[in-house]
Amino acid sequence: MSRATSQSPPTVQPGLSDERRIVASVAVSALGTWSYNVGIAVYAYQETGSTAWVAAATVGRYVPALLITWVGSRFTDRLPRRSLAVGADLVCALVMLLLTVTAALHGPIPLAIALAAVSSGAARIQSASALAVAADVVSESRLPRTAGLLSGAEAVAVAAGPAVASLLLAVSAPPVLFAVNGLTFVASAILLRRLRDVPPRPAHERPGGGGLTHPDVRAALRGVRPLLVVRTTVAFVYGVDIVLLAVIATDNLDIGTGGYGWLLAGAGLGGLVCAWWIRRDGGGGPATAPSIVGLALYTLPLLAYLAIDTLGGGLLVQAVRGFGCVLATATAVSALQRSVPSAVSGRVLSATHMLVMVGTSAGALVTPVLLSVWGLPATLGAVVLVAVVAAAVVVPALAHFDRRGAESLAALDPRVDLLRRLAIFHDASRATLYEVADSLDESEVPAGAPILVEGEHADRLVVLVAGSVEVATGSGDARRSLRTMHAPAYVGEIGLLHGIPRTATVTAAQPCRLWSLPAETFLGAVSQAGVSSALTENVRVRLS
Repeated sequence: MSRATSQSPPTVQPGLSDERRIVASVAVSALGTWSYNVGIAVYAYQETGSTAWVAAATVGRYVPALLITWVGSRFTDRLPRRSLAVGADLVCALVMLLLTVTAALHGPIPLAIALAAVSSGAARIQSASALAVAADVVSESRLPRTAGLLSGAEAVAVAAGPAVASLLLAVSAPPVLFAVNGLTFVASAILLRRLRDVPPRPAHERPGGGGLTHPDVRAALRGVRPLLVVRTTVAFVYGVDIVLLAVIATDNLDIGTGGYGWLLAGAGLGGLVCAWWIRRDGGGGPATAPSIVGLALYTLPLLAYLAIDTLGGGLLVQAVRGFGCVLATATAVSALQRSVPSAVSGRVLSATHMLVMVGTSAGALVTPVLLSVWGLPATLGAVVLVAVVAAAVVVPALAHFDRRGAESLAALDPRVDLLRRLAIFHDASRATLYEVADSLDESEVPAGAPILVEGEHADRLVVLVAGSVEVATGSGDARRSLRTMHAPAYVGEIGLLHGIPRTATVTAAQPCRLWSLPAETFLGAVSQAGVSSALTENVRVRLS
């Protein structure tokens, strides 16, 4: 066990500031992106009057971005994730500058779409890296709320971005939107740069090459397949919206292309309400019910457009749909972050973003065809049918996913019960205890074996499950015994909190059974208020 160099107890710094920076980064970047998305769609529709060109702008951006994302996924678990996210933001900012110049000079549309594709790919790498950073620096018990905050930030952007775009387009031109988007990427990079960087795992601790084809990555993807289906279905409906809402705004509601932005703003408002509800509720429960309810709320109200012909009615429909979109998305994202091992989370989240692009492109691509062949009523019915079929197919898999999660938690109950008996965890939330219990490595040592050695790097907390240990300092004639500790107990926390080498040696006084908790998991757990207060008091006692 280590001891501090001063007699004052350490101050445990929570990860909330990192959480806020990640959320702020997503909000700022998404605000510009949604304004920019509206600008692209409105510009294409105004210039050509064709939904096919709106779809072409979407597919032309996303399909090449798939290749960029696939290549980038090979590096998300090998490079420092924060640095990768910052670099991707700066690439996006540079591309937006080039796109601004291209649009201002009335350059060729294929060039503009190609630049947008590069930006889309880099943005997906940035998003996957940022989500992986969130999974690393935010304690697991806060991940559902963090996912809700991230979805809320996206919802704010969906609400405010189109409104900003509509105002800017009323007094300026699309190049202005592209320039504003570039500035938001710079702001996002500045926010992320202030995060603590989590270094990549050593090569022997993480899956090696192969990118998304590595066996560990494939196994992780199989484990979260129902979540990927939900996320892809939501993306497909969003791709439909890109094309469909422009038609609904101009033909059904008779409010012109500017109404496209207001309909998106209505969805953003509903999403914001959902994000507030998730944050208040806490989330983190079973995924089946919220995923299916979210899909239903996002898709079924589309049929209301067969009878609605006013902007007020359209905004109400979009608010309900926005609530459902954020509910399904936040549920899938938080479950992914909780379920996927950190060593492969970057690549799994990159694969998720690739599926989102595939779904969005498919929705945008088929919608003009359906509109031209079947008309609006049948197109709306077809989109709803796709979502209903996807929900029906995925329900059994989601239920199995939830059962497997519940069984995993039940298997951890004996560990949770023992952890609760330790003073440090006495007031911890149940979610924090499950997080800790799931991260423990068990071992046994014979009497006389060293457990922690004075001067060594402090990299873990040790929980004494059975047996007793002696804590001593010095060696030889200078050796001084400090105390004998009996199970259940824990040692090694002070070196972790202060970032100093072990300043005491812990030796097994009799055969011992031990649990080892990695430093990063321990430090994330102590950011919880109940743990921190108990830890501070215990450190004060041990140092006195």
